[in-house]
Amino acid sequence: MRFESELLKIHLKETFRTSKGEADEKIVCVASLEQGLGECCPSLHYGYSAEDCNAAINSFDIEIPTDPFELSGALDRVRNECGDRYSLLAGLDIAIHDYISRSLGLPLWQYLGLPDPSGRESSYTISIDSPGKIENRLKDAENFRILKLKLGSEYDEENLEILGRLPGRTVRVDANGALNMDNIEWLIKAACDYKLELIEEPLNDPRPSDLRELGRELKCPVVMDESVKTVEDIYKYENCIGGINIKLQKVGGIRNSLRMIEAARSLDMQVMFGCMLETSVGISASAHLAGMVDYLDLDSIVLIEDDPFAGVTLKDGKLVFPDRPGHGAVRAS
Repeated sequence: MRFESELLKIHLKETFRTSKGEADEKIVCVASLEQGLGECCPSLHYGYSAEDCNAAINSFDIEIPTDPFELSGALDRVRNECGDRYSLLAGLDIAIHDYISRSLGLPLWQYLGLPDPSGRESSYTISIDSPGKIENRLKDAENFRILKLKLGSEYDEENLEILGRLPGRTVRVDANGALNMDNIEWLIKAACDYKLELIEEPLNDPRPSDLRELGRELKCPVVMDESVKTVEDIYKYENCIGGINIKLQKVGGIRNSLRMIEAARSLDMQVMFGCMLETSVGISASAHLAGMVDYLDLDSIVLIEDDPFAGVTLKDGKLVFPDRPGHGAVRAS
């Protein structure tokens, strides 16, 4: 039994903008292992592409055992082949876990022995735009209680005021490393004024000493994303931050994610589960780990216009799981 893969292009409902760039569409690599499905969805900033992942999978000479009880060693072999290409590893890791749990007739969370993730609540991301257009983006978020605003433009203060004044909403912000200690005073004040739930990856130079100082001034936790890719990275920020954002595509899949959750908990850190612009395959896999974490940002499935798969959905911002084994994502009919 061997991996197969294909490239798919997905289109977004609206242009998605962060401080690092923008996208209207995305190429993803879908890996399959018999009926098991995985997804490689690397960021442009990872140094390799979905096309690279597809070429690598087609070149691999890895024979995977068909017996689901013998697949643990296959994860080690895949890890050795992928090296530091964590999105590639994530796609194969997800496909293996999906194959195993489907073969056993169990939902992925139950196979892994994790808490039932049903009903956990995700945020909806409002990407960078002018204040007038932010109002339109909010119409798509009307069924979401939790909003996450991307920062990194001249409109930051205006946009945050718009969200912060909305009744009954919880607001998070994500700067993707766009700020520095010299221009963050306004955000410190806003965190208090609008009772922000968290601030994600605020600084372009995330020195532990600066983050520790920032944490003392804020009334909400600092959660690090891009700066934390491995277990070792977590320990660099001990006693400096409130939590970490784990993405399957960033850290190398399910097995590595569980290790990172364990490490973060050992340091009394909170944990968010986030995503790239993934289809229902990647989001469904992440959703099965949702019972282990404090915050969810798994909204890419509602940002995509033409998802080629159907799996976990979001109803009023809450996870709804299909009655299927594995992670539950299948090709859309």
